[in-house]
Amino acid sequence: MAPVYFSALGGAQKVGGSCYYLRLGDSNVLLDCGVTKEKNLTYGPDLQPLVKGPMHSFSELDHVYISHAHADHVGYLNDLMQLAPNACVYMTPMTRALSGQRMNLDAANDNNLSLRRLSIENNLRRCADVSYFQKIIHSQYSVTFFEAGHIPGAMMTMIEYGGRRILYTGDYSVDPFLGLSGCKLPDNLNIDVLIICALRAKQPGYKRPHNSRLANALNYMRRGKSVYMQVKEPSKILEQLVNLNYYMETLGEYYPVYLAPSAMETIRLVESLGSPVLKSNNYILSNKMPVGPHMVIGEAPNWQIGNSYQVINSAYTLHEDYDEMKRFIKMLNPKQALMVHCGESYLQGTIEQDLMCDPDCRTQVIFPEEGQFYTI
Repeated sequence: MAPVYFSALGGAQKVGGSCYYLRLGDSNVLLDCGVTKEKNLTYGPDLQPLVKGPMHSFSELDHVYISHAHADHVGYLNDLMQLAPNACVYMTPMTRALSGQRMNLDAANDNNLSLRRLSIENNLRRCADVSYFQKIIHSQYSVTFFEAGHIPGAMMTMIEYGGRRILYTGDYSVDPFLGLSGCKLPDNLNIDVLIICALRAKQPGYKRPHNSRLANALNYMRRGKSVYMQVKEPSKILEQLVNLNYYMETLGEYYPVYLAPSAMETIRLVESLGSPVLKSNNYILSNKMPVGPHMVIGEAPNWQIGNSYQVINSAYTLHEDYDEMKRFIKMLNPKQALMVHCGESYLQGTIEQDLMCDPDCRTQVIFPEEGQFYTI
């Protein structure tokens, strides 16, 4: 059996800087390339183990697969592409569009803003678009992509090499949630190795908390108070509008929703890719303030908002809870599961103990450490 070498260069037993290396024969592959944000610091994964071990230089990096447009999975891509000019990068068109906006927003404080944005534009133009269920055959392995369900455009990546199947989930959701679909996988995948973004792997019994932000927003508008929903990332602007439209449709209550120009720019970009988002009660915010209770979605309240709005931060989670993750692993029943993107442990036990007690589960669980190489 042909050996596969794996290393987590970032985002192993923590959230942030997700970047996972695979050596498939002579092919050097990366899964995601994100940043970590801590207080006022932003930094990428530690790529040095690559050129101290399996590669002589970054020019030997062959392929990069980006799961979705959140900064902890794509934020370091532009820097990587400058280091590795020969690497071919793959992502969905939605992820490319949202990633470009995310990177340009992050570049706003760069001293060479115009050069930075030109670099981002040129590098994203080099990326290859992929579709769900599309299969690409490389010289030593093949790769297929599936809908991950986490956010619009998110994908899982399945690699077939040496008679084995390796599935990288990225962030995912098993079940539909507030207008966002769950993951879509073929039946009987027969996965050998699962590289899973397992945020709750060390938090047994964790339940996704009830998210009250939309209910609170509607309650304010019912009482005649308008709401400003503050959203800071382009992809989260899209998620917020999809969530809100779905929630209003479910309840049969339709309040006007206005998007700040920067927010509307994101939505128009997404719709240009053939994904309709706007509903009949969605509008662009102009200088003339609307009359009657309504909601505004934007990056930050400005002087026009004042005390007439109730400001709500859009913080929420689209990550699976513990039981959802366990159900997903048992459904695939891989021989090995590499648990990455893990949150801190705050309860006794891990998913490993749970699966070991299940007689129908054959999965060996590994919690890889950053910078270490594993044969899988």
